[in-house]
Amino acid sequence: EDPLLAGKQAASLTRGVQSEHIAATPKHFALNNKETNRRNCDSRASERAIREIYLKQFEIIVKEAHPWSMMTSYNIINGHRASENKDLLTGILREEWGFDGMVTTDWWTLGEHYKEVAAGNDMKMATGFPERLLEAMKKGVLTRGEMEKAAENILQLILRID
Repeated sequence: EDPLLAGKQAASLTRGVQSEHIAATPKHFALNNKETNRRNCDSRASERAIREIYLKQFEIIVKEAHPWSMMTSYNIINGHRASENKDLLTGILREEWGFDGMVTTDWWTLGEHYKEVAAGNDMKMATGFPERLLEAMKKGVLTRGEMEKAAENILQLILRID
């Protein structure tokens, strides 16, 4: 698909949906280029290809339509699960592009919940593991601040919708 065309169309759709105080959730962020074995495939690409081909449409959506939510993909990207990828979710999506919404996993993802929260993924669809989050906090691999930020993003989404 053409990233410019896909981005412009999705931005328009997002603006239309959200004009009715309904959250639009663009997906699958990112490099979701197959349906078979999505949870275990490793999408390998250079940073240039990722930014120019696979992320461009999402960048357009974020900058032009300000979606309230974004859904990560199941796949692995260059060795790291998309749902656990801090460079993708915090570095690019939030810091570079200014996304201020909630990030959610897709349903039944294989990502480790505490790694997802630490990366900037706020909600785990269908199978959250609060006991693992608490254990990760006790072990020092997840901070209270990361948990509070996820909760803040979820609550902010609730306040935006009717």
